[in-house]
Amino acid sequence: MKKIYERFDTLSDAIIAIIMTILVLGISAPETAEELPGFMKEVSLYLISFILLINVWYRRTKLTLISPITKLEAFVADVGLHALLTLFPLAIKMLVTYANPLLSVLFFGVVNLLVMCFLNAIPIIELGDHWVRGDFSEKVHRFYHRRLLLTFASHLIVLVLACCFSRVGVYVYLLLPLVDFWANYNRDKRLNTILNNKEELRQVLSKKLRLQKEKS
Repeated sequence: MKKIYERFDTLSDAIIAIIMTILVLGISAPETAEELPGFMKEVSLYLISFILLINVWYRRTKLTLISPITKLEAFVADVGLHALLTLFPLAIKMLVTYANPLLSVLFFGVVNLLVMCFLNAIPIIELGDHWVRGDFSEKVHRFYHRRLLLTFASHLIVLVLACCFSRVGVYVYLLLPLVDFWANYNRDKRLNTILNNKEELRQVLSKKLRLQKEKS
């Protein structure tokens, strides 16, 4: 199974590259000055989509570089994450063009919420029960649990507010990827403060792998 997980990393990069290509090809080049506002809207939409995808790619890549996926449950969560990512071009386009703003906001919000939950669940599944109370590993375990809960709560609140004010919600969700990207940057800074350096986290997760091997 290890080889399958490693090959999926290659497929992951290809999936994200294809999604970005689809988003670019979806932009229609303007032929007249009257078409420029629509063109600028499509370009802005692409840039927001790009940031959203890069945000997911960066966080997933960082996790897998520190600790490659070893559990089947984490692999299933990773596959589900990529399946939802392929819906982003459709969800983001609906957010701008669909006649019913409530449905478009709800569709995008649910896809975005599930993507973030799957992404945050992967390190929790990988760590499993291999942490010791009062030990450094407990800090890592608690950090990722808090991150999952805060991500779920914040995205759910924004989703509810956007659905209640559907027209305003469209603009809220267009800004959400930018806010999420900035929030992830700040969370990573706090994580580095907790961990001091990446080598410390690798030691914790390598300890987890050794315990798994001993049990098997």
